[in-house]
Amino acid sequence: MLVNGSMAEWLCRRVGPTGKVVATDLQTKFLEAIEAANLEVRRHDITADALEPDSFDFFMARKVLEHLAQPATALARMYGGLRPGGWLYVEDTDMASFRRLSCPRPELFERVYSRFLEVMSAAGFQPTLGIRLGDELRAVGLAQIQFKGLMHEWTGGGDNPAGKVYRMTVDRLRDRITANGLITNDDVNQFLADIQSPDFHAITGVHVTAWGRKPAGASGSHGVPVA
Repeated sequence: MLVNGSMAEWLCRRVGPTGKVVATDLQTKFLEAIEAANLEVRRHDITADALEPDSFDFFMARKVLEHLAQPATALARMYGGLRPGGWLYVEDTDMASFRRLSCPRPELFERVYSRFLEVMSAAGFQPTLGIRLGDELRAVGLAQIQFKGLMHEWTGGGDNPAGKVYRMTVDRLRDRITANGLITNDDVNQFLADIQSPDFHAITGVHVTAWGRKPAGASGSHGVPVA
């Protein structure tokens, strides 16, 4: 299963002592800290490493595909690893649906946020993947597709999770955001201060969950070729 931390633990509880969870990541530090007899941890790159064909009942990828330059390749690998009748469940965010409602400096916010998305996209991030998940799952051959989205209003200040994620990510990408000389460090500092202001309000991007089932008579890969 392509999961991390808390979801791997949750899955271990769900499958029970007779089941097995395989949790994979490029960095396995947090996974290896989980104490569960029915957990196998693998260092694995879904964009390059093979999976056992027709072997898993369920795949879960939570906010993984949106960070891949070729999400279709990863989906094709997971499809190939599913047993016929197995389910594939993915969660990703559609950043294109983000809407600023009000903030102390609207023009500054738009400039920094646009540059932030530009930097993320240049690194392979898929800002509109969330709304495409249904089509992506159909393209690899899955059936019985279900699709749901969740969004909420984000108000600055306090312990809002959206604010924490944005602050950490923008600060980590600060050097790339300011590299073109159009956005300064002061601009980034002001942006981070503004999204923590109680006068900041926005509608978050839609967090999408989508899932589908490998047809009972299917075997191996289908649709998108695996590189």
